[in-house]
Amino acid sequence: MRILAIGAHLDDIEIACGGTLAKAIEAGHDVKVLIMSKSGYTNKEGAVQRSDEIAVKEGLNALHTLGIRNIEILDFPTKDIPFQSDVVTAIDLRMADYDPDVVFTHHPFDTHQAHEGVSKASIAAARRKNTVFFYEPITPSGRSYVSFKPTLYVDISKTLDKKIASLKCHTSEYNKFGAEDWIEGVRCRCGFRGYEIGKKYAEAFEILRLEMNFDEGTGL
Repeated sequence: MRILAIGAHLDDIEIACGGTLAKAIEAGHDVKVLIMSKSGYTNKEGAVQRSDEIAVKEGLNALHTLGIRNIEILDFPTKDIPFQSDVVTAIDLRMADYDPDVVFTHHPFDTHQAHEGVSKASIAAARRKNTVFFYEPITPSGRSYVSFKPTLYVDISKTLDKKIASLKCHTSEYNKFGAEDWIEGVRCRCGFRGYEIGKKYAEAFEILRLEMNFDEGTGL
């Protein structure tokens, strides 16, 4: 099975579905990650908090920690990735080339404007794909007026450690978001989602579309 995970920034994938992708790779599935920006960040006062070079270095280390090697990073603006034709086309081209069986992307009601734009562009580009999941936002970008509705769960009890290790590769984000408080927040959310399904840790997703396949070796 070929799995494409799309994120606006380097760290989005690790936070939201890192455990799931690590589990898929361990099970022998193929995973590609498409990141829409180099993810350098300037705060509202104009100070550079993370350069593109640092973001890419940390992001590659994080994704490699999960076992992901097929990584493509585009160069749209970090904060402003709109739902418009050039963004849709960029995703569409990669979608056609990779031909994924499963697509993961942002929740369309994520309150980060770049996340929202990437989600809508992904939905448009995946118009011919039958299995598309939204991954769960996290505070602050998750505090939306339209709630995330978990309808699919993946037990990540055996890959949580890889997920946490990948987050710690993002040293600049680790410091920005509260160090171990950030890690604990992510861990606790995985614990809560695991509790909902009777497991130790899980990641949750909202289903846009799901094709059920009964052929041997092709199931989700």
